[in-house]
Amino acid sequence: MSEHSKILPRVMAQLEALPLVAGQPLLAVDADEVLVLLAAHLKRFLATQGIEMRLTEYRLEGTMFPEGAEHPLAFDESLAWLDRFFETEVLRQEAIPHAREVLDRLSDEIQVMVLTNVPQHGREKRIENLKSLGMPYPLVENTGGKGPPLAWIQKQINAPVVFVDDSPSQIQSAAKHAPETTRIHFTGAELVEGLIPNCAEADYSVTDWLACETVIRTRLGLNSN
Repeated sequence: MSEHSKILPRVMAQLEALPLVAGQPLLAVDADEVLVLLAAHLKRFLATQGIEMRLTEYRLEGTMFPEGAEHPLAFDESLAWLDRFFETEVLRQEAIPHAREVLDRLSDEIQVMVLTNVPQHGREKRIENLKSLGMPYPLVENTGGKGPPLAWIQKQINAPVVFVDDSPSQIQSAAKHAPETTRIHFTGAELVEGLIPNCAEADYSVTDWLACETVIRTRLGLNSN
């Protein structure tokens, strides 16, 4: 099975609609914990619903507890609350420091797009939120691993691709399916920064957008800012 056959038709339609420029390097960035805060916002939201979020590891399962309870919510219940968050709170997500300024500078020299696994019903709200935060870039709402979409993009533009994501599993997907992609493991969110495990498949690991910009410029041979 080829990488492209692993891309859902819904996702492929979005990829084919991207305004890609052949020969020009491209930066593909995740959204949650990369462009916008998720965990800190989710924790505040759940508190208003009588649910405590106790983060001890970089995972959702087992982190949501009814206030004062000893045992966490079942995983399906946790997913339902996450889904409700994306239905009601996406428009209020806050930007990661320096994300807007860095992408604004880079977009003058390279292609920039957002590759996010936001639920389908949150796609338009995510686009609206990012636009309101000064990040109006083409967006693909993906499901599953991001490696196959990255491989498809790289084939279309025949130019270097840099991928930025906080999830080790997504970095691993990129390494497997789009190995020529430069992979940057990144989160700018203090709440989860110390919980994310090391990712051997990443080419670089950074924790703020100014450092990320330096890596991208060095990797792509762009002028330093």
